[in-house]
Amino acid sequence: MQSKYVMVGNIRTHYLEAGSGEPLVLLHSGEYGGSAQNSWENNIEELSKHFHVYALDMIGYGYTDKLFSFDDAHALRLNHIRDFLNVMCIEEASFIGNSLGGGMILSVAAQEQPIWPIKKIITISGGGPNNPAGHDILNNYDCTKEYMQKILDILFYDEKWKSGEYLDQRYESSIIPGAWETASAARLKSPVGQEKERVLPNYGNVEVPVLICAGDYDTLKFPDYAEKLNSSLSNSNVKMFEKCSHSAHIEYAEQFNELALEFLLK
Repeated sequence: MQSKYVMVGNIRTHYLEAGSGEPLVLLHSGEYGGSAQNSWENNIEELSKHFHVYALDMIGYGYTDKLFSFDDAHALRLNHIRDFLNVMCIEEASFIGNSLGGGMILSVAAQEQPIWPIKKIITISGGGPNNPAGHDILNNYDCTKEYMQKILDILFYDEKWKSGEYLDQRYESSIIPGAWETASAARLKSPVGQEKERVLPNYGNVEVPVLICAGDYDTLKFPDYAEKLNSSLSNSNVKMFEKCSHSAHIEYAEQFNELALEFLLK
């Protein structure tokens, strides 16, 4: 696995690359401290035995430039990844995304003319509505290690991911200059601005195969998240991980890797 940078337009973009063969793009989650390394370090090696893996830090995260669009932050992220694919000459790829990353992939696949060349999708706790009650703690991070532990307590079921080396790693990512400011910008609301209504994509437009991975202790999603998302898609299956929260690919990396390869290679 190599850590690399590439200019995508005027955006200096950091990504991890490994393997050869068909492209596989990995998109991380959107919590404070989110990054390609923190999301996929336990998956890339195994996946890269069969695919050319690209795991990029999205705008505002990790070591990619810290930018935000108050006009349309969602479009900025989608267009940046579209342009990254063009720069890397990726004509078609399968995609795996966790949380924000998974939701973004599904939203593009639901477009009438998808701006990414998507072959297959694996979404891990991504897509569908979020449970607002589960986001209160995530949205008020104060850049302390103690508060990062609160965030990890929501993201993970297993206690081993809430302290020690992983806690330190997530914390260090969260205090990279500009990371907190970029992630927090989405919460800024003008006193005279109109609240934008959040409209879910029409998942019925998604034509490619989708594997939905969910955790039975995920408080950031509603209990029927996977069931409802599955019913709205025409070509999908669900894998429910027991004693798992929002990050099945981390808590059950070995099992997830086997499942992902079985889905992507068939």
